[in-house]
Amino acid sequence: MSDSPVPPPLPALKPVMSPRFSRPGALLAVCVIVACVVFVVRKQSEHRAGGGAEVHPNRMLELMARYVVGVQGLMGGDNALGEWQSHFDEKLMQNVVKVSRGKADELRVLIVEGGVTHVWPAKAKFDALAAKEADLQADVVTLERMKAMNGEVQDEAWTKFRRRHGWIAELARAQAGNDEARRTVAQQGMQTAVALIGFSLLGMCVAVGGLGVLILGLTRWRSGKICLTLVPRSRVEGGVLLEGFAIFLVLFLFPPWLLRLLSVPLPGWAAYGPALMALFIGMTWPLWRGLPRSHWREALGLHRGQGLWREMGAGVLGWLASLPLLVVGMIAASWIMRLTGEFPSHPIVEIFAGNGWAKLGAMLLAVVWAPISEEIMFRGLLFPGLSAWLRWLAGMLVGAFVFAVIHPQSWAGVPAIMVLACSFSFLRLWRQSLIAPMTAHALNNGLMCVAMLLLW
Repeated sequence: MSDSPVPPPLPALKPVMSPRFSRPGALLAVCVIVACVVFVVRKQSEHRAGGGAEVHPNRMLELMARYVVGVQGLMGGDNALGEWQSHFDEKLMQNVVKVSRGKADELRVLIVEGGVTHVWPAKAKFDALAAKEADLQADVVTLERMKAMNGEVQDEAWTKFRRRHGWIAELARAQAGNDEARRTVAQQGMQTAVALIGFSLLGMCVAVGGLGVLILGLTRWRSGKICLTLVPRSRVEGGVLLEGFAIFLVLFLFPPWLLRLLSVPLPGWAAYGPALMALFIGMTWPLWRGLPRSHWREALGLHRGQGLWREMGAGVLGWLASLPLLVVGMIAASWIMRLTGEFPSHPIVEIFAGNGWAKLGAMLLAVVWAPISEEIMFRGLLFPGLSAWLRWLAGMLVGAFVFAVIHPQSWAGVPAIMVLACSFSFLRLWRQSLIAPMTAHALNNGLMCVAMLLLW
């Protein structure tokens, strides 16, 4: 994929360490990793099933509502299509209904339908929902006051309603308000619609280019111009790498969970302390177990390879080549969504849907912290550690699955995230250094952050 795609071959490393209890340590590490994965999956399932007593915005429905309102605005507004308008509105609302779940979303769908048809929903529909779900009674009262006061509400009840329903609350107030309020939400919706359509078209064009890069890469690999290999490591060394990853997972997951369980009040920045500690101890654990520093750097990929810029360029090419496969992962995700009714989501979306400097912090976490820390742990420790005990393909797939399920996007997000994880592993195989997978990871997360900034 470049003029000199094959890095100089690294010598096969012979066992250079003999730590005590290496085999039991590796077995224990695998058990701990499995236990941590089960813990994360259970906690995520409990969170999605329970959702807490407080109603929170459904950001997927909110995004679709903004898109629907924006598309209608771009088409020219109410009755722009004449006799076809009702059919067009119905098709738009079907997209909103598909991402709704629960009684709170039924209320939101009514509000969006009113925004699309420009007809305030019938009071009987609101009352029927309030009768079925006591938690929505206060929301229905707020909506009735909003209608009676032409949207001029700024009290505590409105603040609570806005917190529970997000942008859709603004849509409801605009319907009950004046033309200026309706123009404001229409402009917000059009911004979302233009961004979503633009990113979709751009994504398809880039994916076509990525298909060309993928075909070129496969051709060069078959001709022997690209070498995909991982330096062979003994099972002793692989076990020590797995121990480091297991320690990272334990320190990353359980101290924050215990602090939340005990309701210990801590400032927001204190949450990053356990993560930093987990990263440092996990990545240096092989050194403490006796792995020489030079072998440790090679094992984790903590070197410059053929140079910083060449490695970063390889990361960009690798990311492009992954896009056609990412499309396949998204298709698989759509099947899972149809079967389970779950939609991919991430806590960081809440930050981008809000306001303030938190967005900058979220971008730094996604574009700087996540690529560095996750690549060191998953492609530096877990992937070579598993490959020392399994074949590299099995090690890559198992590591990709662990990487995917630990992320909080639900089962619907697993296929696409596994594709990304496998592409990062292929970059590690190709370049040996972690610079390329870190670059691809940062590029992917950065583009997602830009998309979310524009969508909201």
